[in-house]
Amino acid sequence: MIFASVKHDLLANALKFKKAGKQLPFGIAKGLTATAKDAQAALGKALPENLDRPTPFTMKAFGVEPATKQKQYAKVFIKDDQEKYLQYQVAGGTRTPARRVVVVPKGVRLNQYGNMTRGAIKKLLARKDVFSGKVKGVAGIYQRKGTHVQLIVSYADRVQYKKRFPFGEIGQAAVKASSAKNLIAAIDAALASAR
Repeated sequence: MIFASVKHDLLANALKFKKAGKQLPFGIAKGLTATAKDAQAALGKALPENLDRPTPFTMKAFGVEPATKQKQYAKVFIKDDQEKYLQYQVAGGTRTPARRVVVVPKGVRLNQYGNMTRGAIKKLLARKDVFSGKVKGVAGIYQRKGTHVQLIVSYADRVQYKKRFPFGEIGQAAVKASSAKNLIAAIDAALASAR
């Protein structure tokens, strides 16, 4: 699982925290959770800035595990289903197919998110002018055009990715920007509720 954790530095506000007494763990948990939610929002905002037309499903990729009085840290993570493909955008690397091959569109219509539509392969192969096979050693789906054929979907046994989404850096920048403010606000609220 890819995640970033949010921890705290108590020293900067030791006196205020000392006054909080028994409310301190509750206040810290609230502040850490608010900071994790800020990081979650920053990551969501950064997706379309770093990736080409992410789908609505991809835009819901980030989750938050809140802090508690007993567990004084919060986590921001990529949900399991989205992590299956986003891990390559975060860390780079080589993707090998879950089935036989990875399909790479070359000359087919893509949807608004730059992906092949569901069932596109089946529809293509149902056409009389389209076939699956190898031409000059290149495997894929081809369309007959008069006396020649055009590759419209290639088959790859692996795809290489470069890092494109700086998950850790975005998360840490958001934490740095809001953690002190969120902790102070949460401790103030905890102190007020204790009176």
